Amino acid sequence: MCVLQQSLPWPFRDVLLYSELDNPPAHRILYCQTDLLRRRDPKAAAAWFTALVYLNPMDNMGARFVAPDGPQYPGF
Repeated sequence: MCVLQQSLPWPFRDVLLYSELDNPPAHRILYCQTDLLRRRDPKAAAAWFTALVYLNPMDNMGARFVAPDGPQYPGF
């Protein structure tokens, strides 16, 4: 996570497309970190899941299903 933070400019206000070769590991790290946060503090994680959808509009990881304004399915 620290390597990812150091590699992006601050503040990062762009998209990080999953389809670019070097980006899928970064998306997996962010998703896993947010999922762990969701287990401890669901309200805090909700903003992160929304940010993941904005970060990658195609949402290859499925964060839109956990984001507060995304489609809701049982089990999420």
